[in-house]
Amino acid sequence: MFGLILLGFYSNAASQYKIGFSQCTTSDLWRQTQLRLMEIEVSFYPNMELVVKDAKDDTQTQIKQIEELVKEGIDLLIVSPNESEPLSPIVEKVFQSGIPVIVIDRNVDTDQYSAFIGGDNFVIGIEAANYVVKLLHGKGKVLEIKGLEGSSPAQDRHDGFVSVLNTYPEIEIVQSVSGDWKKESAKRIVSEAISNNVDFDVVFAHNDVMAKEVYNITQMHRNTRDVFILGVDGLPGTEGGIQMVIDNIIDATFMYQTGGGLAIQTAYDLLNKNRVSKENIIPSITINKDNAPTIKAQSDQIEILHNKIERQKLLLTIETNRNKIQRLILFLLLIGILLIAVVVILININLKSKKKANKLLIEKNNEIENQNELLKKQHDQLVQIDKELQEATQTKLTFFTNISHEFKTPLTLIKGPLENLMEDKVPADDVPKMYRIMYRNTERLLQMIHQLMDFRKLENKKMKIKTSENVLKDFISDVFDSFKFITEDKKIKLTLENQINSTKVWFDCDKIEKVLFNVLSNSIKFTPENGQIAIKVSKQKVHNPGLFSEEVCIKISDNGSGIPANILPNIFDRFYHSKESRVIKGTGIGLNFSKQLIELHRGRIEIKSTEGNGTKVYVFLPIGNLHLLDEEMVSEKSCDRLRTPSADILHSEQFEAKNGHIEIKGNNNSLPTILIVEDMPDVLDFVKTSLGHDYTIVTASNGKEGIQKVLHDEPDLIISDVMMPIMDGFEMTRRLKSGTETSHIPIILLSAKTSAADKIEGYEGGADNYVEKPFNSSVLKSRVDNLLKSRKQLREHYLNTLEFNGNSGDLNQLDKKFLDKLRKIILDNIGKQELSIDELAGKLGISRVHLYRKVKKLTDMSVSEFVISVKLKSSLELLRTSGKTITEIAYESGFSSQSYYTRCFKDQFKISPSDYIKQTREKI
Repeated sequence: MFGLILLGFYSNAASQYKIGFSQCTTSDLWRQTQLRLMEIEVSFYPNMELVVKDAKDDTQTQIKQIEELVKEGIDLLIVSPNESEPLSPIVEKVFQSGIPVIVIDRNVDTDQYSAFIGGDNFVIGIEAANYVVKLLHGKGKVLEIKGLEGSSPAQDRHDGFVSVLNTYPEIEIVQSVSGDWKKESAKRIVSEAISNNVDFDVVFAHNDVMAKEVYNITQMHRNTRDVFILGVDGLPGTEGGIQMVIDNIIDATFMYQTGGGLAIQTAYDLLNKNRVSKENIIPSITINKDNAPTIKAQSDQIEILHNKIERQKLLLTIETNRNKIQRLILFLLLIGILLIAVVVILININLKSKKKANKLLIEKNNEIENQNELLKKQHDQLVQIDKELQEATQTKLTFFTNISHEFKTPLTLIKGPLENLMEDKVPADDVPKMYRIMYRNTERLLQMIHQLMDFRKLENKKMKIKTSENVLKDFISDVFDSFKFITEDKKIKLTLENQINSTKVWFDCDKIEKVLFNVLSNSIKFTPENGQIAIKVSKQKVHNPGLFSEEVCIKISDNGSGIPANILPNIFDRFYHSKESRVIKGTGIGLNFSKQLIELHRGRIEIKSTEGNGTKVYVFLPIGNLHLLDEEMVSEKSCDRLRTPSADILHSEQFEAKNGHIEIKGNNNSLPTILIVEDMPDVLDFVKTSLGHDYTIVTASNGKEGIQKVLHDEPDLIISDVMMPIMDGFEMTRRLKSGTETSHIPIILLSAKTSAADKIEGYEGGADNYVEKPFNSSVLKSRVDNLLKSRKQLREHYLNTLEFNGNSGDLNQLDKKFLDKLRKIILDNIGKQELSIDELAGKLGISRVHLYRKVKKLTDMSVSEFVISVKLKSSLELLRTSGKTITEIAYESGFSSQSYYTRCFKDQFKISPSDYIKQTREKI
C-alpha cells in the first residue's frame, strides 16, 4: 500500500512536456552560452524536459536531428539555425504538423513558425557603420568579413552596414567577403588582403571569433596596432567579446544577446495556451573601451550569484536523494507509522519550496539586469546603476542565507530525533516526545513555506482579499485567547481593552489574523518575564475623509527591549536585517508582509519605539466598504474562526518546556555539570535528551541569563546556540572567555550559521568547538566527552607537576597567565608562613569563591594544596645546591616546622627530603 503511494508521488513529479532544441552554429562559446541559459531557465519549470541536439555547423545534420526529435514525440521545437533557406522547409513541416516552433537568434525564409526571438541584425549593421564613421571621421577604407553566405544574420548585417556607408562617399568598402563565421576563413581573407597590398583602416567582422583572428594576423604582419577592428556578439567570459575589448584586441563589439532564456519562457506560454508575440526583438548594445569594464563587472557579479545558486541547487539535490534513502529505511523498519511518512513528504515539499525561492531570487536579479541594460546608454548614470545592482544582489543573498538558517533549526529537530529513533537510542518513555517534536517542527516548516508562498503572491500582485462584515471586538477576543496561554507560561501580563463595542468592520479574517500573529509573537519574544503586553481597540475620525470617514485602531504595546533608532526607519523594508535588529531570527519579510496585507485593506500600520522602553504598533482599518472593490467582498457575515496554528505551536513548545524534562541537579554531585543556553524549547529538550543521564544539566534561554547561570552554578562545560534574543552566543562566549573567573570553562557553539566568517567569529571569541545544524546527537556527545576528558588530563598534569612553562595541554592564554601570576604571588610572599586565601584573592582581583573554583577546575587541587605544592617545588633547588640543613630550607620555603615540611614533601613526591638529597648527590 505504501509502495503504491510512493509510486504515485514520483509519477506526479514527472515532466508533462518534452521540448526539443536543435542548434547549429560555428561558435563553441555561443553554443555553450545559449545552452547554459536554456538549462538554467528550464530548471524552474519542473513539468518541462529539454532534449538537446547539436549539429555543430552542419545544416544537413540539423535537419536530420529535427526529424529525430519529431519522432521522439516532442511537444514543442526550438530551432537555432545557421543557414536560413535550407532550414525553412523542415520548419514549415513541423509547424504544419501542429507542433509549435520557436526560431531563435537567426530567422528562416518563411513565416510558418510560432515565434521568433533574436536581435535585429540590420540594426547591428547600422550601429557598426555609424561607429566606423565615428572612428574614420568620415574618410577611410573598410574591409568587411561577413558571416555564412545565405544566412539571414550575415545578409542583414551587411545590408544595414552598407546602407549607412553609401551615404559617405569618402568611405570605401575595399572588400566584402564571406568568412563563414570561422576564424580560419578570417585568417585567410586578411592574409590575402595584406599580401595583395590591399589598404584598409577598419575591419568589420560579423562575429568576435573572426575579429580576434584579424587582430592576430595584423599584429603578425604589421607589428603595430594601426587598424580598427570591430566584432559582433559581445559574449561574457574570458574568451568573449567583452574581454577582447578590455584587452584592446578589438576596438568595439556589438552585443547580440542569445534568446535562450526567453525561448523557454515563451515555450511555457505556448504550451499553456497563453498569448505570445510572434516577433520578439532583443535590443543590441555597443560595447567599447568606455563601458566594457562596467559591463564585465556586472556580468561577473551575475556569474558569481549564478554560481552560488547552482551550488545551492546541488546541495538541494543531494539533500533530496538523501531524503529518498531515509524514506526507504523508514518504510522497511517502521511500516505502518504514517506520521514518519508524512514528515518525509513534508521535508520534500520544503525542498521544492527552496527551489521556488531560488527562482524568485533569479527573477528579481533578471529584472535588475534588464533595468541596467536600459540605463547603460546613459554614461553619467553608470556609477549609480552599478551601486544599486550590488546592493540589490547583497540583499537577495542575505535573504537566501536567512531562509537557509531558518530551515536548519526545524530540520535539526526532525533529522536528529529520526536518527536517534532509527538507531534505538531513545528511551521508550521519550519516544512520544520525539514524535511531538518532529511533528511540531514539520508544522513550522509548512508555516515558513506558506509564508513564502503568500509573500510571492503579494509580489506578483496575485493575492486578493476576501472581506466580510464582522464584529471586530469578537475577532480580537479570539486572538487574545489564543495568545493568553503563551503569555501566562512566560509570566507576561496580557491585557485587552475594547472601546468599539459591537462596531462592524469589513476585513479578511485570515489576512488580519496573520498580521496580528506577527506583531504579537514579536512582542512576546522581546518582552521579559513579568513584563506587560496591552491590546487596545478604539475608533477615531479620519483627518482627510474620502471613501471613509472613520477608522478603527488596534494598538499593541509592550515594555520589552524596544527597537534602536537607526533601525526603525527601515523596519518595514523587504528582506531588511541588521545585527542590532530586535528581530533576531527570521527571513526579514514578516513586517513587510504584514504592511502589504494591511495596505490591501486600504489601511496602514505604524511602529513607534524607543530602545529599552518598549514598542507600540498601530494597525488602522477603515470602517465601511466604499473603499473596497466588488470582487473583494463576500456574502458571509462572520469569520469562521479557527485557532491560530502558529499560536498552537508556540503554546505547545512552552507546555513541553514547562512540563517535560526539568533540570537535574543535586542527584549525583560527581557528574559533570553542563549548561545548555538555548531559546527554543524543542532544541533545548533535544540536546538534553541527546546527552542522556551522564551529566547534571542546567539551562538558560539567552546569553545574558547564561552568564548569570555560569557565575552561580560554575558548570564544567557550556553548550550554546548562536542566534538568541537579548544576548547572542558570540557575545556570551567573548564575555566568558575574557573574564578571569570563567575563561577556563569549555564552550561548544551550536548554529545554523555555517559560513567560514561565522566560524572564525566563534573561534576568535574563544569557542572550543563549533557544531553545525542540523547535527547528529552522537557527534555532539562525543565532542562533549572529548572536551571534558581533555580538561581532566590537564588537571592531572598540574596535579603532578608545577612546570608552568612546559606542556600546557589545551590551557588558553588567559588561564596560563592566571596560574603564572598566582605562582609568582606565592613565591614573592614565600617568607610568610600563612598566606591567606583572602590575600591571594585580593591580589588577583577576584573573589575568594571564584579563586577556589578556578584553581580546583584547572589543577584539581584546593588553593591551600596549590600553595603548598608551589612552596615544595621551590625548595627542590635549595635541597640540590644550597648545602643548608633541611630545617633551614623548611623555614626558608615558608613552612612552620621541619616535621610539617617533611610530611608535605613525602605526600607530594613520595620520598623524604633527606633521601632526595642522597639521590641527587649519587647522580652527581
